[in-house]
Amino acid sequence: SSTEKDLNRDLCEQNLNFIGLITFRNELKPDTSKALAMLREGAVRVVMITGDHPLTAIFIAKQCEIIARDRKILWARRVNDHGEIEWMTEKDEPTELPHDIVERSDTELVVTGEVFHALKTSAKIESLLTSIRVFARMSPSDKVDVVNLYVNLGFTTSMCGDGGNDCGALRAAHVGIALSDAEASVVSPFTGLDRSCMAVVDVLLIGRCSLASSFASYKYMIMYGQIETINQIINAWFSITFAEWNWVFMDGLWVVTMAFTLPFATAAKKLSQIRPTSSVLGPYTLVSAIGILILNIAFLILALGVLFEEDWFQCRKWVEGSIANPNIIGDNYESSVIYLVSGAQYFTSAMAFNFGSYHRAPWLFNWRFVIICAVFFGIHVATTMEPSTLSCFVRVNCEHENIVRAATTDEKVPIQNALNTTLMPFEFRRKIVGIFVANAAALMFWEYFVMNGIPARWFRRAYSNTRSLKL
Repeated sequence: SSTEKDLNRDLCEQNLNFIGLITFRNELKPDTSKALAMLREGAVRVVMITGDHPLTAIFIAKQCEIIARDRKILWARRVNDHGEIEWMTEKDEPTELPHDIVERSDTELVVTGEVFHALKTSAKIESLLTSIRVFARMSPSDKVDVVNLYVNLGFTTSMCGDGGNDCGALRAAHVGIALSDAEASVVSPFTGLDRSCMAVVDVLLIGRCSLASSFASYKYMIMYGQIETINQIINAWFSITFAEWNWVFMDGLWVVTMAFTLPFATAAKKLSQIRPTSSVLGPYTLVSAIGILILNIAFLILALGVLFEEDWFQCRKWVEGSIANPNIIGDNYESSVIYLVSGAQYFTSAMAFNFGSYHRAPWLFNWRFVIICAVFFGIHVATTMEPSTLSCFVRVNCEHENIVRAATTDEKVPIQNALNTTLMPFEFRRKIVGIFVANAAALMFWEYFVMNGIPARWFRRAYSNTRSLKL
């Protein structure tokens, strides 16, 4: 006499005669447990949302270690006639929900769709959300509600699924990953054609690498602008400038190639518990860039100080009216030193920012960038140490008989100083090379050992928003 709406499992299973048992097995894929372990290592909380019976879901969750084997499990059997949730142990023994369940890390909760709705109605779901590991007997709309709940509470949420009943939740998540090429793939930005949970790991690895690479390029462009600004300030102070080809290298060739090849780094092999920064003006970004800037300024001042202490050096004096001619004020030792040291900083700064942090492959794996840096560094050392046609392009270590045409004219412009040369003594050239090698070492030490080392690692973990999240 009961209507279909009143039927429940207990009522349906009364007065039955056992005829036989049909067993369906949907085996876990070999790499599922490995994928979930990698997600946990990457500070990613993994939750199961399924339409299966709670006990089936618990078994699978333990098998793939979504629920650790040493954790206690409490599952919500049903909501009774008094509106109270009946909690059971894994052995089907009645129990009470501990009052400190939110603080306890040794207990996992499993709820059904019915209990989920009851918790939503009583406004308790938000406080229990980080303690619920498995959502069982969930309808497609229930899956959407769970994903929306995580999103609304500020969690960056990814959802993976392989069926049509997952489509709504895949669309609701920040990142939907379809594990099939059927209807689920239509609504998901990512599709794992091998139908493996490793697709989730791959998306996170590549996504974090892309974000870290974007910030590396962003910091490099900040540094390029700062180096350029410092150069202009010092040039204005000394009433000097650079030759035409110098600007071609600094504003064109170096910055374009560095910024283009820096993001070519491949992803790290495993997820880090430290997540990449997402703030362009956050502490990590600013401290990294400011530290590099301070070191660059310090080494540039050091180089000028070494120049001024040389016995052979005499500060250039200008005749009236000559300061307005950029050709005349470009051939001097001050501009040569500034160009050589700050020019090296264009690619040594990029070398420091190329370190993989926790999300990019090791430094040498970005082979395009490494080749470009090696070529530019070699050319810069050759320009500094060996007077030649190459050095005369940038009016450094150049004697009058070796001059070449300027960038904007076919004519050869003579060396514009009384000595008709910008050649520096060999020992001083060695000092300049030593300065920008030491500058490169200092920059790389700062970025590798400080910004990506133990101090920064401790700070970022201590103030990470994953501390209160049960992984």
